[in-house]
Amino acid sequence: MTSHFIKYGPEDIAEIVKPRNGETRIGEVISLTGNENTPYELIGIPESVGVRANYGTGGTETAWPAFLKAFLNLQSNRFLSGESIFLSGYFRFPDLAHAGVDELRKQVEQIDREVSLKIYEIVSAGRIPVVIGGGHNNAYAHLRGTSQALGMPVSVINFDAHADFRKPEGRHSGNGFSYAMSEGYLGQYSVFGLQKSYINEYMLHEFETNFRLQVHYFDELADLENDAYKRAIKSALDHTSSMPLGIEIDLDAVENVLSSASSPVGFSVRQALRFIREVKTTPNLSYIHLCEGAAELYDGRTCPAIGKLLAEMIAEFLRA
Repeated sequence: MTSHFIKYGPEDIAEIVKPRNGETRIGEVISLTGNENTPYELIGIPESVGVRANYGTGGTETAWPAFLKAFLNLQSNRFLSGESIFLSGYFRFPDLAHAGVDELRKQVEQIDREVSLKIYEIVSAGRIPVVIGGGHNNAYAHLRGTSQALGMPVSVINFDAHADFRKPEGRHSGNGFSYAMSEGYLGQYSVFGLQKSYINEYMLHEFETNFRLQVHYFDELADLENDAYKRAIKSALDHTSSMPLGIEIDLDAVENVLSSASSPVGFSVRQALRFIREVKTTPNLSYIHLCEGAAELYDGRTCPAIGKLLAEMIAEFLRA
């Protein structure tokens, strides 16, 4: 039961869209009901429970409203028609502002159950989930829901500075993939852009001994251009090609973008968009998830441009 899922109505969208004579905004034509002409279903998971359960800085719940405002006001045109997108709604979970780690991790388990059920419904309906916001804990729910809907494991390419393959020690944003693999939802796993400063010896051992795991380190990718960068992405696609594929993009992999683990070291926005262009054409794509970005973190740091960045990333993915 997805008791915390809120559907959008026309009045909600009208408050966000800024129409202009002679132009059509995506928000003016986007579907709120879904039909045979809407292969993509857009949902938001504005929460930071999983991030805080992993001892991170909260604030990732602020990405979804910033994204939605920017995305709905993009032009609907020959490159991207809003009519091909079903905006169904978003989750609104209690933020548990003063909860301890143990309570937060129990809440992540509830988020897992509700989000995985929603993903199951979307995939069972033949649509591709396009998911924004929240911590990387939600990767587990996407894999669980997609795997259950398709009746087989799902592989993942994770564009990320971190592997998020920590020990199963209670659910949080740092172990969604390890839980998903141990429970049979995750098949092959490739991390694209892993930074050597952020992987512990336990995870290194796992990546060195498990043939289902692959890593492309950031320092081996950062300076690659054109065909070399494309070949690296192809290697990740080849590793994950035997199963349905999920694409995970953690905003902390992009330099100087506000996230729960922001860093001045990372891919450029241009490289991130190039990655999206290369992977979106794979024939077995099952979902895409952009996570960990924030417009404002609990420590006061802000990023007014995060909404536009997320909107452009999703637009790049959706363009034919």
